[in-house]
Amino acid sequence: MSSALISGAGVAGPVLAFWLAEADWEVTVVERAERLRTSGYPIDIRGVAAEVVDRMGLSERIQAHSYRHVPVEFLSPGGHRIARLDLGRLVNDPRAGDIEITRGALTRILYDATADRVDYVFGDTITALCATDTGVDVTFAHRRRQTFDVVIGADGIHSTVRALAFGPEDRFLHHLGAYVAIWDLSTEMISPATGYVYSHPGRTVLVERPADGGDARAILTFTHPAPGTINRHDIDEIVTELRRVFAEDRWHTAEVIDSLPGADDLFFDTVSQVRMDRWSSGRIGLVGDAAYAPAFLSGQGTSVAIAGAYVLAGELAHHDDPQAAFEAYEQRMREYVTRNQKLSLRTDSTVLSRTPVQLLRRNLTLSVLPWLQRLGLDGLLRTERRAAATDLSLSDHDLRRTLSRNA
Repeated sequence: MSSALISGAGVAGPVLAFWLAEADWEVTVVERAERLRTSGYPIDIRGVAAEVVDRMGLSERIQAHSYRHVPVEFLSPGGHRIARLDLGRLVNDPRAGDIEITRGALTRILYDATADRVDYVFGDTITALCATDTGVDVTFAHRRRQTFDVVIGADGIHSTVRALAFGPEDRFLHHLGAYVAIWDLSTEMISPATGYVYSHPGRTVLVERPADGGDARAILTFTHPAPGTINRHDIDEIVTELRRVFAEDRWHTAEVIDSLPGADDLFFDTVSQVRMDRWSSGRIGLVGDAAYAPAFLSGQGTSVAIAGAYVLAGELAHHDDPQAAFEAYEQRMREYVTRNQKLSLRTDSTVLSRTPVQLLRRNLTLSVLPWLQRLGLDGLLRTERRAAATDLSLSDHDLRRTLSRNA
C-alpha cells in the first residue's frame, strides 16, 4: 500500500486525502493548528470543482450548509446608496451549479468525510524533509520521524513544505499591491439581514450579517505601496495601518476597525499569487494555494484547489512513479491555473476599484445591474469567470467513488 503525508487540513488537503484513501492509499494529514478550523469567510465552488464535490457525494451536504448573502447596500464615497444587490447572485449562478459556503463549514464537511479513513494529526508541523529514491524521510516538531512514499504541501500561501523543498517564499509570492482583513463583528454592531459595501478608490469596507442572526463579518481591502511590509501577526500594527488607510472615510469605518482588537479570529494577508515553474521535486509536490494561489480577488482559490487535489490524486493512483504522476498533474493543470490567476489582474473588480475611473465604472455597472437581472442578462458579467472555472477536462482515468462507498 502506498503512503502519503499531506501538510494542511484546509480544503485541498482533505480533498486530496479523500481521493487517495478511495484509491486505497494510507494517508496522514498533519495540521499546524491545534484543532479543526471551523470559522472563516464565504468561499465559492464553481465549474469543475462543483463536479468534483458531486463525485465525492458531498453536493447535497454542502448545499444544505450553503451561505446565503443578504441584499447589501453599495454606497458611494459620500455614503449615498448606489444600488441594493444580492452579493451571491452578483458573483455566482446557482443554475450552473455554483455553491457558496463558509470556509469553516466546508472544512468540517471535508473532515467528516475523511476522518474514518485518514490519520489526522493536529498541533504538529513538518520541520525537515529528506527525499530518497524510495521515499521521503520526514521530521516533525513533535511526533516521531517517519517515511512516506510521497509528501504533498497543501498548507497555503505560506507553505512550510514549499519552503523546505523549494526555497524561501519571496521567490514565488507575487504581490498584487493590496491587503485584505477579515474578522467577525459583534452582533450588536449590525442588525440581521443587513449589509453594506462602502468604497473609495483603493479601499473598500464590506460588513454583513445573515438574516438568521448569525455571525456578522467585516472585510476590509485596500491598496498598499509596499505589500509584505506589515506584520500579519501583529494586531496592533494591523489596526494602526487600517486606521491610517481608512482615516478619511465618512462612513462608520472607524467603528468597524475599533472592533478588531477584540476579535477572536482575524485573517490578514497580502493579496498575492503563488507562481512557480514546477510544483514538484522528486517525491515532494504541492497543491492548492501552496502551488498556485490565484489570489483573493479572483474568487477562484477554493475551486482551483479542489480541482487540483482531485487531478493530483488521480495521477498518483494511475502512475507507479510519483514523478511521472506529478508531471502529468502539472501538464493537465497549468493552463487552467494560469487562466484563473488572470482573473485577479482585471481592472473591473467589484470589491476593489483602484482608481477613481475604475470606481466610477464599477458604480455605473452596479446602478444598471438590477435592470440586467430583470432581463436575465446579468450572466454576461460573469462570462470570463465562468470560462475560467470550467476550463479543465477531467480524464477517463480520474478516480470515482467505489460502490461500497456509495452504499
